[in-house]
This record gives sequence, structure tokens and C-alpha cells, in this order.
Amino acid sequence: MKKLQTFTIYVLIIVGFFLVSTFLEGELIEQMYFQLSGDVSENFEYNGINTSLDVKILEAKATRMNGYITARVTNNTGMKIDKAYLKIDLFAKKDLEAISRYMEINDLEPGQTKDYKLKFRAGYVDTYKVAVKNDFPDEDYIFEIFGYEINTKSIFGLDLSNYIDAKAIKAAGFNGVTSVFSFFGKVGNRFVVIAKSVPWWGYVGALAIIAGII
Repeated sequence: MKKLQTFTIYVLIIVGFFLVSTFLEGELIEQMYFQLSGDVSENFEYNGINTSLDVKILEAKATRMNGYITARVTNNTGMKIDKAYLKIDLFAKKDLEAISRYMEINDLEPGQTKDYKLKFRAGYVDTYKVAVKNDFPDEDYIFEIFGYEINTKSIFGLDLSNYIDAKAIKAAGFNGVTSVFSFFGKVGNRFVVIAKSVPWWGYVGALAIIAGII
């Protein structure tokens, strides 16, 4: 009887844990993100011609540490856009510029629509400005590490581009030392996925074995 009571308590704890954690996870994640406000400047010059793209921001949300912006771009220029960029300037309170990021627009046929999503890491961002640009300054000198862009021409105010080859780092298919952490992260994520795929009664059965019921 005592073992049965212990088993029942374990079952209630597991069921309660899954219910509470699922509810709290959804609520907390949703509450952490807040809407960003901003505007879009669509006019730009492409191949020497003043033209425009239809750019709509579908979602723009952030926490106090990171966020994302999803843009829908429609090519209504009458010409193919081989390569251009969305420049996204992010601002903190009091219009203090936090970071500027670029998203590449490529192979966009006339009348074609594509969605682009930018994830960023920046604290206390609340507004944004989006503009279409022909080029990405310092693109060959920038690589990403832990979600942050590193510009080798300005690391703590020093130009280290002659010593750090950003193009080689990006061409290698990984971002430097982050490849190691990414590998372990993917392995850990696989274990999490497997754990989540096990139904709650599977854990109950395991606890029953531990408790000596089965």
C-alpha cells in the first residue's frame, strides 16, 4: 500500500509538472516579447534608376536581450533585382541607435514576393527604421559569433582586418569557435526533442519501475 501511495504521488507530480510547465512556458515567452514600432523607406536607386520596392513589416518583436523582424518584399519595379539589401536600424529609448543589420534581397523577379526574417541581439530596442540599399558596407569584414556581428575593421576601435579574415571564417561554413558550441547545442537539442517525444505515461512507467511497483 505504501508503494502504491508513493507511485500515485509520483504520477500526480509528473502530470502537474507537465501541465504547469507547458502553461508557464507559453505565457512567459509570449509576455517577454513586445511589439516594436517603426517605419519603412522604400525608395532607392537600382542600376542608376530611381525605383521602389513594396516592403511590409509582418512582425517586429523583441525582448530586453534579442528580437526578430520579418519583412515581406514585393518587386513591383518592372526589373529583376539581382542583389540588394534591407538595412534595418534598431534604436533604443530616446532614439539612441543600438545596431544596424542588413538582409540580402536576391533573385527577385518582377512581381515576385519573398519573406525575409532577421534575428538580432540587442538590449532595450523599441523602434526600427528600414531602408532598401544597393550595397552592404564592410560586408567582407563582418562575421557572426553568438548572434553578434563582429566587424574586423572596428574591434574595440582597432582595425584588425589584416589579421582576421572574416570572409574565410564565413566560407568555412561555421562562425569560428561557435562551431564547437553549436555542435554540443545540436546534440543537447536532440536529447531534448527525444525527451519531449516520450509520452507522460512513459515517465510514469519508469517511475513505477523505480518505485518497485512493476
